[in-house]
Order: sequence, then C-alpha cells, then structure tokens
Amino acid sequence: MKVHRTPLLGVAVVAILVAACSGASPSPSTAPASASGAPSASAASIPAPTSLITAGQLVDCVDIEYPPLEYFPSSDVTDPNAAVGFDVDAAKAVAKLLGLQITIRNTGFDALIPDLTTGRCDIVWSGLFVSAKRTAVADATPYMATGQVVMVAAGNAPGIHAALDLCGKTISIQSGGLVEQRIDQASTDCTTAGKQAINIQGYKLVADELQQIVLGRVDAVWETQEAVADFMTKNPGKYEVALAFSRDDTYGIYAQKGHSDIGTAFAAALRVLKADGTLKAIATKYNLDPATLDSIKYPSSRAEDRRCACHASGRRGLAGEP
Repeated sequence: MKVHRTPLLGVAVVAILVAACSGASPSPSTAPASASGAPSASAASIPAPTSLITAGQLVDCVDIEYPPLEYFPSSDVTDPNAAVGFDVDAAKAVAKLLGLQITIRNTGFDALIPDLTTGRCDIVWSGLFVSAKRTAVADATPYMATGQVVMVAAGNAPGIHAALDLCGKTISIQSGGLVEQRIDQASTDCTTAGKQAINIQGYKLVADELQQIVLGRVDAVWETQEAVADFMTKNPGKYEVALAFSRDDTYGIYAQKGHSDIGTAFAAALRVLKADGTLKAIATKYNLDPATLDSIKYPSSRAEDRRCACHASGRRGLAGEP
C-alpha cells in the first residue's frame, strides 16, 4: 500500500475528468469557452433526462452526515432539502440548469446504492467512490478525485509514520466502504509481516468514528481527506495527518443502469457550471481548492465521449464495497 507524508491540510480536493457519455451528435454551443479554450455546452444544448422517476423531478439520495460534502447547517435542521455542502449545492445547481425540481432524500450510507437500484431515487450524489463493485450495478459520472488519510492527535504520540506503524494500534473507521476494505488489507499485511493485527473499530456514522479520537478511545482515525480536513478546521491545532495514501480514488454521481440520459445530462451540466464559475464558487464556499476544478475536461468528439464512459466504469474499486 503506497503512502506518503502530508503537511497539515488546507484541503485540496483534486477534480477529475468529467466527460459527456453520449453517442448523440453535439448541439451547437453558444456558451463561452473554458479556461483551456475549449468550448463548453450551453444549457439549451443539453438534452433533458427522460428516464426520471417523475418527469421534471429529480430525486437525489444523500447520506447527510458528511461535511463538507453534505450536512445539516445546524442541529435543529432536519429537512433534507435544507442540507448544505458541496455535493448538495452542486446537485441543486445542476437541477436548476436542467430545469428540474430537486428533492433531497436523506438515506443511510449502506442503503444509497440499493435505494437507487430499486428505483427510490434518480441519482446518488453523496461522496461515493467510483468502484468496480458499484459500477457493476449502477452507472457513475466522475466529478472529483480524492484520497484517504490517517489522522492522529497533535504530536502523533502513537508514532504513526508508515502503514506498518498501524499494526497493533486501535483505529476508528466508517464501516461498509472502501476505507474498511483497505484497512482490512493493511491489517492482513501486519500479520503477514509478523506483527499484531490492527484493532479496527467500525462505526455507521462518520461523526461517531471521529468522536472516538476526541474521547481518547483510539490511536487514530482512517477517513477521506475531505472529512478529516473539515474536522481539523473545526478543531484547530488539536489533530494532524500522520499518513496520506495515494490520491487516486474518485467520487461519482450514480444513476441506474440503462439511464444513460441522466449521466449524459449531468456530465454536460458539470462542464457548463465549471465554465461559468458556479462550481468554483461552491468549492470556495466549502473550503475546497477551486483550482482543482481545472481538471474538468471538454471532450472533442463522440469517440472521446465513449472512451470516457468505458474508463469511468472501469475505475479501480474493491469487492464488497456497497
């Protein structure tokens, strides 16, 4: 498992190629050119999705407990449609661009993909990694690259500097995702090297796994860079990143198999919102580096669009991840 040290983060979430995945001929664009000089689509040129559960209505399943991507602005707010965060704000911006009414449906992490595949929502835009397991049952439109980190209390008393330093330590995680798969492998690596296995403490909610380090019950937390950076920003000077793993994971917006019109519309809308500065403003609002949005590319041909679709569905993921 490749790791590297990282300084205390002012989080920089690396945006990834987002390309339209349509075989249809592109419509003429009247939108301004992108920063790279490539023309972007106009809102009028984006075909509206036709496979929504209800015409004109977009239902987005979101696990609203993952700042800065999706969360409630205060403890007394419970209406899912009042949620905030990069994912939520960007989804609302896409819906507005496409002329859709959006409903946010608060959904537990483990139920996100099952609820999508059984038709309870049109999309899942909720900080989910693109993985082979998920793309076997749903289609993904990549929108942001990310990585995982191990956070410790300031001073790094456990002495975690490399992956094998996790051996014999107590680490909290959110259960049921790619982090769990990777820490299980790290624990196996420990025993293979003749060391103690990692004492893995799994929790359903990110807030609960983070609370364990506050209470001193664990040596470290293994989470995504966005969640850790947000937590460290809210607790200045108390925690630091001991390890940062290779940042080659990708978040994706998921739609049901056979509903390629949704993925096509969302990929095109993301390019428009990048070109007009909307995504930059949303990223800045949530302390995400807007320069990373420059990674969003503009496909130049139908063939390039099709290559994007194949690449997205083949992103590295681990079996067993929901």
